[in-house]
Amino acid sequence: MVIAGALIETKPGAQARVADRLIHLPWVALQGDDGDRRLAVVLEGPSGASLEGLTERLLAFDEEILGVFPTFVGEEDDSG
Repeated sequence: MVIAGALIETKPGAQARVADRLIHLPWVALQGDDGDRRLAVVLEGPSGASLEGLTERLLAFDEEILGVFPTFVGEEDDSG
């Protein structure tokens, strides 16, 4: 499992609406916000390519999201 922290930048006044939509996506976990235009999230997926596809879909299908900016990327250790 690949895990990435990211900052999502929204249009002015859209942060709460975007957060309401994101909380319904099982591979996105909201972590916080700045009360204005930015959301902190953790994204999860089986591969880096799947996370890249997720961010592309978020940008393509939500016109209130201006950008998705990764802050860290790591792999979950499945060795036990």
